[in-house]
Amino acid sequence: MSRLSALTGDLLERGLDRMRLRRAPGRPQQIHLSVTDRCFLPCLHCDIWKNEATDLPEQIWSDLIDRLGDWCAPAGMNFVGGEPLLRRDLERLMAQAVQRGFTVSFNTNGWLVNAQRAAAISEAGASIVYVSLDGMTRETIDHSRGKAGSFDKAMAAIELFDALPNPRVVIAAVLHGRNAAEIPALLGWVRKRRLQLVVQPLYQNFGYNAYDPDWWKTSELWPHQPEQHAAINAALDLLTAERLRGGPVCNEATQLQAMKFHFQQPSTDSGLSCRAGHSDLSIDPEGRVRLCYFLDPVGTVFDPTPLPVMWESLTTLRRRFEVSRCERHCNLLNCNFDRQE
Repeated sequence: MSRLSALTGDLLERGLDRMRLRRAPGRPQQIHLSVTDRCFLPCLHCDIWKNEATDLPEQIWSDLIDRLGDWCAPAGMNFVGGEPLLRRDLERLMAQAVQRGFTVSFNTNGWLVNAQRAAAISEAGASIVYVSLDGMTRETIDHSRGKAGSFDKAMAAIELFDALPNPRVVIAAVLHGRNAAEIPALLGWVRKRRLQLVVQPLYQNFGYNAYDPDWWKTSELWPHQPEQHAAINAALDLLTAERLRGGPVCNEATQLQAMKFHFQQPSTDSGLSCRAGHSDLSIDPEGRVRLCYFLDPVGTVFDPTPLPVMWESLTTLRRRFEVSRCERHCNLLNCNFDRQE
């Protein structure tokens, strides 16, 4: 009977593979907790600041962290937003996640970082802070972030965190037509400061926007001029070479080179696979469980269904099927890219 069960299970798995209804290879390796949908910077590449949102209470996130800890720790847990530091309880949630065995990271634009909060985040045990810095000049940063002082605030935050034993500082840059020429200087500065750099390609504005394959045609930051395209290709080649020599670039060479196609043909499917829902799991600010922010959720944290059951449910298999058939370029974003190195 056990051999029959094994054979049936094997045939089922092969059938799912043929239909591209692949099961996840195991428990999630990275959890993204969108603990707030609030932000105060009117960034040109993001519309989250337009949201009118109310944060879920701390207890809901605390209970969820415990449930996740029982299921999939150790793993990575990334606190994202919006601007996560708008939550005054962020440090407590981080400390709880660390205690439950997660490696904690978070992103920030730097505006709310001061000495006291930096120290509290360090004491909470956060491992990585992604500080947004989309270039190397005050003019570029303040313009793309939509508010004067954004460059200075980011630099001040970097200084505060870099003076502490943790978290490790990673510069997060959105690559676009207005900042590509500054990437060599940014990389040199990162190398000199012994930090790290991660790059994402410009994509349709984040937020609750309907998918538009022609979004780039009206984007102020898109490389509309030949010289901007040339600067982007040069920047991606520079970053690729730096990655291959073991430099402080977090992106893989295959991802960086694939970004060239994205900037050349932004409305065309690149043919790359997406890992959304296979190694990553996201919880949005309303407590909805998502494999991908652009597809319907597979449940909520308020459902009686246990998270491990939800992870293997038929609804989740169907959503992974949708991911496997997806033709959007968001598979190049760092949370979705199917690593190949």
